[in-house]
Amino acid sequence: MPGGYQKYRIGERIGIRYFKTVKRKVRIMTKFKGFTLAEVLITLGIIGVVAAMTMPTLINSTQGAQYKTAYKKALSVMSQAVVMNIALDDYDLSQTTEGAAATAGTAGSEYTDDTQSLYTLFKNRMNVVKVAATDDFQGDTNGNSDYYKIVSVGDNDKTDYTAFATKHVTASGNAFPVLTTGGKWPTGLTMLFYNDGITFIYDNTQGGCAAATATTNDEYCFGFIDVNGQKAPNRVVACDAGDIDDSGEDNAACVVSNPTDIYPVALYDQSIVPASAAARAVLYAK
Repeated sequence: MPGGYQKYRIGERIGIRYFKTVKRKVRIMTKFKGFTLAEVLITLGIIGVVAAMTMPTLINSTQGAQYKTAYKKALSVMSQAVVMNIALDDYDLSQTTEGAAATAGTAGSEYTDDTQSLYTLFKNRMNVVKVAATDDFQGDTNGNSDYYKIVSVGDNDKTDYTAFATKHVTASGNAFPVLTTGGKWPTGLTMLFYNDGITFIYDNTQGGCAAATATTNDEYCFGFIDVNGQKAPNRVVACDAGDIDDSGEDNAACVVSNPTDIYPVALYDQSIVPASAAARAVLYAK
């Protein structure tokens, strides 16, 4: 027993010494796990640089998708309004008559007797929350709230939708309002503000918006859809780069990588369609 007990005590001491040695090694091994402050700061700095480079592109892409969706919705809803008007009042865009020109401060009251004008059709069939004249948005350039500014309209796109109008109008003289970069909307136009934030800007003195038949020629009417109203960016959609070879033609080549908020449209019969290469590219792009 004394000898066995002594061996047991020696083994116990060896076990304890081994345990302490292993424990010390574990402590040594785990002591250096993790990142230093410098490494963390460098990593955060790299992430910040990457985010700063990619966020603007991501934001623009998201906004462009929103503008594109709102534009498609506006075309669809306005065309449905024309079809509904045929069912309820038995006339379409080709049977509209010349209405009153918009003037400041009247909020649509001067249109009372426009029995079949564009104003009457869309006001009766759309959820219009506000009617105004472009004359009501003629504030100064100092940032006043009533200043509805056209931030940008490209020369190529302007040429394209002007040429489109020329190809689809003969006797009536309907044309797109002349827009200028950095300028106001032309006076005398009507603005219909829909409940979803979309604004339709057009000349209410247009009428008889019809496509060609066997005995008549095209007499399209024209306007602009601003998918987010008075809010920025207020840029007319334009092709990314280069001249448009077939100006005004339906097959004009165009690519729009970043859709904006203002789109030229043409109205005839029961249809509302894009009226420029850029507007068509946004509508039909995948």
